Amino acid sequence: MRRCLALALIGLATSLAANVAMAAPPADSEPQPPSGTVSRDPASSGSTELAGQGTFAQATERGEPAGDTLEWDLGFGALVATGNARSTAITGGTNFLIRRGRHQVLANFLGNYGSARADGQSEPEPTVGNLQGRARYDLFVADRWSLFGMVTARHDPFQRLDLRLNVDPGVAFYVINEQKQKLYAEAGYDFQYDVRADSAIAYEADGETPIYTAQGELVYLPRTRTTHAARLAAGYGNKLVEAVSFATDLEYLQSLQQATRWRLNWNTSFSTLLVSKLSMSATFTLRLDNDPLPGVVSLDTLTSVNLVYRFF
Repeated sequence: MRRCLALALIGLATSLAANVAMAAPPADSEPQPPSGTVSRDPASSGSTELAGQGTFAQATERGEPAGDTLEWDLGFGALVATGNARSTAITGGTNFLIRRGRHQVLANFLGNYGSARADGQSEPEPTVGNLQGRARYDLFVADRWSLFGMVTARHDPFQRLDLRLNVDPGVAFYVINEQKQKLYAEAGYDFQYDVRADSAIAYEADGETPIYTAQGELVYLPRTRTTHAARLAAGYGNKLVEAVSFATDLEYLQSLQQATRWRLNWNTSFSTLLVSKLSMSATFTLRLDNDPLPGVVSLDTLTSVNLVYRFF
């Protein structure tokens, strides 16, 4: 009897020990999740987090905000033809930009000249000739807002203008204001002061028949004219690819004195890096004046290809 009781106790102890061993695995062992539950695939780790981590966040992250910068370049292009066709055309310009903190200064200067003669005996006649410059100051009152003042001057005998001076205060809003990409819109006031060339004479309504006095003398237009206008402008610049840059801007000026007096200016440029700091640039400029001087065509366009050297 005692022998049977001892055997029963030994069996019970052995069974309890086996159950304890199964219920309490070693601390360093880790149970595997059942098939079909969340896995630990490293390929998806962090990629869809709402907190902005991982590859998806990197793909949609904004570019580097625009900050301090210093740029200066010089461009030049020319065409010379001799022999049966004799003509010369040159174009050139320089651009300067500096930004320090909230302050930004932009200045540029452009010039174009062309002449041609019909034969070897005649004197060359100018076919293109204009000079233009611009200076602008921006005060950034916020990351995307700036107050600016701009002065533009133009000399163009073919538009019968000794000087066209524009003074433009306004406000600019940058939809995109990054180091390598900008998209902006502007609004403001434009004051225009024209100094007409001596050849700016008065014409009949047809724009072709000069007006004469009773004594048979030509009637000349007033030497100066002042215009007050509202100004709207927008532009986009892209330097996302290191070797290629693109920029375009559109400007509209509407006279506050006469509804039929308005102007539209459009500039577009595309440049690609050739070697080191030397680039090739193609530019297109369109100027539409709905109220030009008598005898002057309302639409002017200019296309040029230049070599541009960037100092910094």
